[in-house]
Amino acid sequence: MAEAHELVHTGLGRLLCGCWGPRDFNVWSLCASCQTGHVWTNFAATWAGPLFTFAMGWWGYFLLSPRQTAARRSLGFALVFATLPFARILGALMGGNDEVYALSKVLPYSIAWALGAALVLLATVPPLVRAYTTLQGRGRIWYFLGFFLLPFALAFAVLLGGLNALLASGFLASYGILGSPLLVSCWMAVVTLTLALTYRYLYRLVPLALLSAAPIIPA
Repeated sequence: MAEAHELVHTGLGRLLCGCWGPRDFNVWSLCASCQTGHVWTNFAATWAGPLFTFAMGWWGYFLLSPRQTAARRSLGFALVFATLPFARILGALMGGNDEVYALSKVLPYSIAWALGAALVLLATVPPLVRAYTTLQGRGRIWYFLGFFLLPFALAFAVLLGGLNALLASGFLASYGILGSPLLVSCWMAVVTLTLALTYRYLYRLVPLALLSAAPIIPA
């Protein structure tokens, strides 16, 4: 999901500018010929990633409806946390996320920060609340916090710490598929293969003992 988020950014930039811009695992920009005099192009490409991510989180929200089957609610739970909501909230509150950055190009920074943080909270909190209320039992807070915090910590260590450092050193840094460095494409291939081999477990991610009671409706 993290790589899909970045590809939405760079893909729209490619569509609007006609060329791919430079990028790594979490930072991107428009190509050089499109960086100046294209405020609204940059604004659109910057917002495209968060809008995609929020849409995935809200898809999870609707799959977590009590009227859905346990399997679909388990998938919905996975989708909510696959969007790394802690990272979006933390980044917005610190004033460094896509949302605040994009708004700061057309609004004073203080207003952009307040508006961007408010929009992020409005987009992320309802799915998180539904994910928590879907769970039951004494241990649900720890189950929730594990999914809320640990994926962010893993992504921070692996992507921002390890792989970005490798890329900065020049390892597989030449560009290839979809305007991405080869190291990024290799990582995407690994996680895509992993998902293909294990996706069925997403439907049993949340143990039935932790799911709140709901009617069983055919899938």
